[in-house]
Amino acid sequence: MSFIKKFKSIFHITIWEMIIALSVVVTYFILAKAVYAGHPPFWLTISGFVVGTWLAFRPSEWAVTGLDSGAKYVGLSDYVAGVLSSLASNLPEAVIAVLLIIKGKQLIAVITVLSAAGFNTLILGIAILISTIKNKGKIAVPEELATKEAPIMRWAIVALLMTVIFGLVQYAVLGAEKVNVFGTLKLNQGTTGLESAVLTVPVAAMLALSYLIYLIYLIAVKENNKEMSNSLEEEEGHIKASEEESNHQDEEVSSHDHEHEKLSIPFTILLLVMGFVGIFFGGEILTESVVHITSYAPFFESAKGEITLALMLGAAGAVPEHSIAILSSVRGEIEVGIGNAMGGILQSALLIFGILGMITVITLHPFVLIQLASIAGTLWFVKRCIQDRKFDIFEGIMIIILQILVFVILFEDIAILV
Repeated sequence: MSFIKKFKSIFHITIWEMIIALSVVVTYFILAKAVYAGHPPFWLTISGFVVGTWLAFRPSEWAVTGLDSGAKYVGLSDYVAGVLSSLASNLPEAVIAVLLIIKGKQLIAVITVLSAAGFNTLILGIAILISTIKNKGKIAVPEELATKEAPIMRWAIVALLMTVIFGLVQYAVLGAEKVNVFGTLKLNQGTTGLESAVLTVPVAAMLALSYLIYLIYLIAVKENNKEMSNSLEEEEGHIKASEEESNHQDEEVSSHDHEHEKLSIPFTILLLVMGFVGIFFGGEILTESVVHITSYAPFFESAKGEITLALMLGAAGAVPEHSIAILSSVRGEIEVGIGNAMGGILQSALLIFGILGMITVITLHPFVLIQLASIAGTLWFVKRCIQDRKFDIFEGIMIIILQILVFVILFEDIAILV
């Protein structure tokens, strides 16, 4: 295969498209930082949102491919490599959220992360729905989801519900009354329940730590990686045979054919470097665009406007990359589709949300509690499906409706309480 064809199949973009994309990104930074000295006009801000969305999507795809290839060099199983790849595809939301917190946009940051989990829930429901329709109403639960994802799902259900209860207790006690030194009760003047309910650092740390322990378990336990060490040679032989066969055909090798290929070390390093650097700059551009949009448009200074921006950021970070789950379901790859979406939900709700709670004080706004409860409910729903070893059309539809309901509650909640 020629270098140009291999470059396109790996990066999902031609060399000329890469040059144009880099030129656009560089031009934006020159205009925004140098020409307009950090105060770009509205048209450039909108352009920055488009550029940032592209950087949140395409480089995360490169990072995923690089991690898939790198995992094979260190002997990780396909399942573990998939979990790490899903984590890489969640990096844009994490970077955006941290940068928003630095700029004082805490509510937007938190809802961006939780809405990303919500969009992943929608994608999970759509993936199940597509797969069940293609398979006459029912599909078998992927084996790895039932055996390896089940423990972290059980923990997540309990942990998220306990966090919701923790917030509700703070609403009920801290916001309404205060015990003085004499043991009598009086109103907590100047403080409402909304302001009092916060995610404390120890609670946030336990959420993040639980997922890190899960990752360490997957990587460290030898049984989880035996599949890789036993089948690596067979897989490499299959890849070589596929490449030889493709040389006799007069068509390009699709990106799907190379999705799980062990690439050369230089290509693997290049993908990782370009992927993570692109994700950072994408997050930077999107964050700057959000700050400027709120100052230009009065609507975005309102509560609903901020929530709209947060949903846009959550979609920009979650939907493009995790749409792979939908495409995989269309192709009949149930394990990839459902596993990718499930990984995105767990990582957003436990790891990224927990890390945010460790670096800043998160107010447990009613929507935050509702979204955490809905994630727990979705995980319980999936856990029940795992027990009977099948998904059906009704279950896919119900997961979709559940998350749409949560998004509707988000706007109703904001309109009333903020």
